[in-house]
Amino acid sequence: MKITLFAKKRTTKEGKTFAVYLSTLTKNDGTKTPVTVHFKQSAGLPNPDKCPCVIEFDRKTANLSKKERHFAKTDVVTGEVYEETTIDNQLWLSEYKICDGEYVDNSLDDFAD
Repeated sequence: MKITLFAKKRTTKEGKTFAVYLSTLTKNDGTKTPVTVHFKQSAGLPNPDKCPCVIEFDRKTANLSKKERHFAKTDVVTGEVYEETTIDNQLWLSEYKICDGEYVDNSLDDFAD
């Protein structure tokens, strides 16, 4: 499988920077599922400065998990506090390779200048 990998730099409360890797998987029916990509220690991390990039991996070396998150939200109109649940899709890779070539963004090709 090939996916386009994006990296977003984050900072901890202590001031250390780290990268969060994001991508999208396409299901057989054509729907797209956003995922957070995690790399097992044996695979190593891609350089976030070289992202976005295209990576390739074998399905046998990957798995997809779902993580349920619960958090409190406040309604801005009523002030009522309620709980909301989201599901985060996490793609775990134990092996991958970075594909040759530079990433080309075609997302705005259908729009006029």
